[in-house]
Amino acid sequence: MASSLDLIQQAILDLPESDAPHLDARWLLAALLVVPHNDPSLRTDLEITEDQASAFREQVRRRASGEPLAHILGEWEFYGRRFIVNPDVLIPRPDTELLVDWGIEILKGRQRPRVAEIGVGSLAVLASLALEIPDLEGDGVDMSAQALAVSRQNCRLHALDDRLQLHLGHHFEPLSGRYDLLISNPPYIVPGDPELEDAVERFEPEMALLDHLDGDGWGHHRALIDACGGYLSESGGLLLECGRGQTEEIERYALGKGWDSEVRADLSGILRAVYVYQRGK
Repeated sequence: MASSLDLIQQAILDLPESDAPHLDARWLLAALLVVPHNDPSLRTDLEITEDQASAFREQVRRRASGEPLAHILGEWEFYGRRFIVNPDVLIPRPDTELLVDWGIEILKGRQRPRVAEIGVGSLAVLASLALEIPDLEGDGVDMSAQALAVSRQNCRLHALDDRLQLHLGHHFEPLSGRYDLLISNPPYIVPGDPELEDAVERFEPEMALLDHLDGDGWGHHRALIDACGGYLSESGGLLLECGRGQTEEIERYALGKGWDSEVRADLSGILRAVYVYQRGK
């Protein structure tokens, strides 16, 4: 039998590049033992079987190679809920919870709001909105069949099959009718960005990260602004996540197309989201 405390201490030594090796070790051990990561028993010296210890050491090896913790666990927390993730989708980030917070505020007081997310990925954003707003109905669109497979798993996990429809396609192509809110976290990293070489993003799908549409980081934002008018209700709007330093250009573009806009910052104080809506509404 192995000691849990000994395993955690060794894992900390084996994860020198991790921002929080102790937390990584606790998350991995908790998942292996099928207990919450904050379970008090993890602070005691548990007896671990050799098979469990071997599996734990293999997970630590993967983490030490740079593989994201979310991929090793096969799930990640977003807006207080568990979502299945794998290398076919982006790992939900805390900063993206801003889209959910703002979306809830925008839709407050509306009866049976209709929402569509473009680039739905793991479904974390749209599902969170639907779970916070019980009468919401929505559509999710993604260009990746692999990403949609993950979306469908999370749709079933959170019992949303009767309220959310998922579609394979590009931008608004599979949609019809009008929506109270269109929402998207589109690819906004410029191809060739050197920061990707040693970041978590190198384990994530390139098509969900890099702006290959125009190559300047906000080609998808322009395309969505250009086309959104045909899909919005009279009081509807388009909510977009943006990269660092992009909001000013996106606001200027929206203004030139006859839209009003508002921006908000993420948890780090970086201007991260733009809401585009009909002038005077």
